[in-house]
Amino acid sequence: MAYLVRISEAIIRTTHGLAAALLAVAAALVFYQVLTRFVLNDAAVWSEVLARAVIVWGVFLIMGPAIRTGKMIPIDVLRSLLPENTQIWIIRVVTAATAVFLFILIWYGYKMTQRVMNQQVAMLNVSVAWFYASIPMGALLALPGLFLAHLDAEHGHLKSGEVTE
Repeated sequence: MAYLVRISEAIIRTTHGLAAALLAVAAALVFYQVLTRFVLNDAAVWSEVLARAVIVWGVFLIMGPAIRTGKMIPIDVLRSLLPENTQIWIIRVVTAATAVFLFILIWYGYKMTQRVMNQQVAMLNVSVAWFYASIPMGALLALPGLFLAHLDAEHGHLKSGEVTE
């Protein structure tokens, strides 16, 4: 189990760093677009398309660290209204539902990526599949964050003595 936790933490650190780097790249691309459009009067239209792709990748990559650190929108108010023994089961159900959703994103994201493989992005001369691949990859890389967040929630409840099984 400790081995899985270390690997999951490494994946989350890597995706977090990569998402931050992609945000910096997107900012640089948007700055370049503004510079070419308003200063040089010759817009580099490719930079806008590339910035959009980089932002999409960044959003899907940050999903795992956001789940891991509890930055997704929680509904703790509803859970806190339930008896202490029931709360751990709500955590388990929410984790299972989130995992199902991530697997759906992986499956259909992969299918969509395959479907658009032969389509090209006009300004970049690359396959649209590179854009769509962010969906299954981001969802796949979010699973370790879900795993770690669930472990933290389980340990938090078990350590505090709130749950008696």
